[in-house]
Amino acid sequence: MADKSGLKNERKVSELLISGSTAIKTKNDFGVHIFSGSVDDDGILFGKLSKPGYNDGELIKSIDTTIIELIPIEAPVLPETVLKSIYDEALLQIDDLTAEVERLNGVVSDLSAKIVELEIVTQSLRVELDARELLVASAQNENRQSISKVQTTIVDLQNSIQKATAESIQRISLTARNETLLNENELLREQLFGKTAKLQEGFKVAEDFAIRVVNIADTTSSDLTFNSRKGADGRGSWINGPDIEIANFTNDSVTITFTQSGRTAGIIIPPVPVTIPANSSEYIFVRENEKNVNTFNPSGDRRYRGSLIANSSKSNINIPMELQIQIGPIFRP
Repeated sequence: MADKSGLKNERKVSELLISGSTAIKTKNDFGVHIFSGSVDDDGILFGKLSKPGYNDGELIKSIDTTIIELIPIEAPVLPETVLKSIYDEALLQIDDLTAEVERLNGVVSDLSAKIVELEIVTQSLRVELDARELLVASAQNENRQSISKVQTTIVDLQNSIQKATAESIQRISLTARNETLLNENELLREQLFGKTAKLQEGFKVAEDFAIRVVNIADTTSSDLTFNSRKGADGRGSWINGPDIEIANFTNDSVTITFTQSGRTAGIIIPPVPVTIPANSSEYIFVRENEKNVNTFNPSGDRRYRGSLIANSSKSNINIPMELQIQIGPIFRP
């Protein structure tokens, strides 16, 4: 608490005489006076002063004592305190520090256990080191006695060790290389047999996948052949197709995308990409784009040829595609 607070503080009294109630700043944001016991303003309040009227003559008759000073009010002696918010915050910090001390005590216990283990290991190593030092001393004594006899033998032994080490490294390198070549050979063998089998089944074969049109009714037409009549609004039927089988004969999955080229580009709806797992097959079904087929307007029966191209990351396969526009009752190519 300040030694001179309230009206005991002469500097504060001087400010009150000059500025009046504006010099008192003990109110908080809610208009309540706060007295902390640590600033000069403590104990000072202000309010409106009403001066009553007195009859001085009669007042002197009733009072025979002249008041020459005011007896100051003694402030009560209170214990030292802090704000509850500060107290609560300190409790939280104490709890956090207590938890941290407990955690660090656990860490210290673990480290102490590790130190004990390391001391045991160190002692064991010291014993082993002593034994080695004894062996070294013994070997040095023997070496001094026989050094003149074994120098040549040591040189020969070093040469033999170096030669054996070099041969061992070379043998290991050749063994690893041989295993790699065997794995590659086995992989190529599997791929070759897969390609051969697919060729025998009538597939068109690329480096990592094979493809064929399943339904081929007319071998004189292209693998994918669609027939439509002029004026049929692009409607018609598939002579060859539209089912396509795609086979992956490798040990990795393969993603196939499709593009179209030639005069038939756009007569089918572009197939979506398909991912085929290792050593398996998938079927796709192509559909004609009637709007684009209807744009062909020949004067007579006619064939239009192009390709559907299947693409992987390593290779591609060209599937011949044909559009037949028929005018007469019998198609005449």
